[in-house]
Amino acid sequence: MSRTRKNKKSVNKRLGLILLLEILLFIGLVVGYAFYLFSSKMDLMVTDTTPKEEIDVSDAVTETMETTYTTIALFGLDTREKNANLTSSGVAHSDAVIIVSINNDTKEVRMASVYRDCFMEIAANTSTTQKFTHAYLLGGPTCSVETLNRNLDLNIKDYVAVDFEALTAAIDALGGVTINVKSNEITNLNKNIEEQVQVTGNYSEGVWSAGKQTLNGTQATAYARIRKVGNGDFERTQRQRKVISAMIDKAKESDLSTLNNLVDKVFPMVATNITKTQVLSLASGLLDYEMGDSIGFPSANKTPTLGSKGSVVVAADLIHNVEYLHEFLYPEDKDYTPSQEVQRINDAIINETGVYNEFSEKHTTEEKTQTNSDN
Repeated sequence: MSRTRKNKKSVNKRLGLILLLEILLFIGLVVGYAFYLFSSKMDLMVTDTTPKEEIDVSDAVTETMETTYTTIALFGLDTREKNANLTSSGVAHSDAVIIVSINNDTKEVRMASVYRDCFMEIAANTSTTQKFTHAYLLGGPTCSVETLNRNLDLNIKDYVAVDFEALTAAIDALGGVTINVKSNEITNLNKNIEEQVQVTGNYSEGVWSAGKQTLNGTQATAYARIRKVGNGDFERTQRQRKVISAMIDKAKESDLSTLNNLVDKVFPMVATNITKTQVLSLASGLLDYEMGDSIGFPSANKTPTLGSKGSVVVAADLIHNVEYLHEFLYPEDKDYTPSQEVQRINDAIINETGVYNEFSEKHTTEEKTQTNSDN
C-alpha cells in the first residue's frame, strides 16, 4: 500500500508538472503570436531611415538621462494634404509638440508641451531665431528634434509624427474618449468640428452641453485644437495632453480586437524613426505605465511681438526654464548643469527680445497638473 501511494504521488507530480509546462507553453505561444502580429503591422507605418547617429544631441546629457529614462518627441502636424510624407521638410508646421519622458524603472510617464510659438534658435544650416513651429517646415523632424536638443539640453533621437486625421482615427478606433468639456469651450469646439468636417468629409455631430462626456474622434480632435479660449496656446496644450492621457487610459482597458483595429487604421498615418525592437519593448509595458504630471514650456515667459516674426513666447529666462524642465522630466537626475550652448542662446535671445530673467515658481504661466484632472 505504501509503495502504491508513493507511485501515485510521483505520477501526480509528473502530471502536474506537465500541465504547468503546457500552460506556460500556451501562454508563450499566445504572447509570441501577438508580438509577431504587432511586429508585422509595424510595416504599415512610414519609417524614417535617417541614421540616428547623425542627430545632434546636447553635450550636457548625463548618464541618468540616457539609462534611466526614455525620451521621445511627439509632433502633431497641421498638414491637410492626403498621404503627405511626414518625414520630409516643407510639408507642415508642428502645431503640437510634446516631449515624453518615460522612467524605465517606475514606468511613470511625464509630458511637457513646447508651445508652438516658443522662441528658439532653429537648428538649420544657418542659425536663426524663430517660432519653434517653423522648425518642422524648414527641416522636417530631424531639424525639430535637433532644435529641442540644442535649446533644451536634451538627448532626443526618437520621434513620432502624426497629423490630426490620425488622431481622429485613433480615438474612433478606441470608441471615443471621456473629456470634461467646459461651457466656455463649446462655441470654439463646434467651430473646429465644422472646419474638420469640411476638410475631411467625415460628418460628426456637434457638442451641445458642458460636463464629462464621451467625445468621438472628430469632437476630441476639435477639443484639442481649441486655442482662443482661456489662456490661449498655454491652455490648448493642456487640452492636448488631456486627450492623450484619456487615449492611453482607454487603450489600457481595450481588448486585443480593439487594439488590432486601432493599429490597422492608424499605423499608415504615422511617421517615426523608432525601430520595431524599441516599439515592441515599449508596448510590452503598456499595462504598467502610469501617467504623471504635465507642464508647458517655457514655464516663465513673456509674449512680445517681434516685427515680421510676429507674437512669440519667450523664455524669461532660458537657463532657469531649462533647469525647471530637467527637474520635471528627470527628477532622479542630480548631476545636470545647463550647458554653455544654452547660456549662449539665452544671451542671444535676451539681446534680441529684451526679455530678462523673471523666473520663479509664482511666475509660471502653467502649473504642473495631473493630466487626468479636470483643472
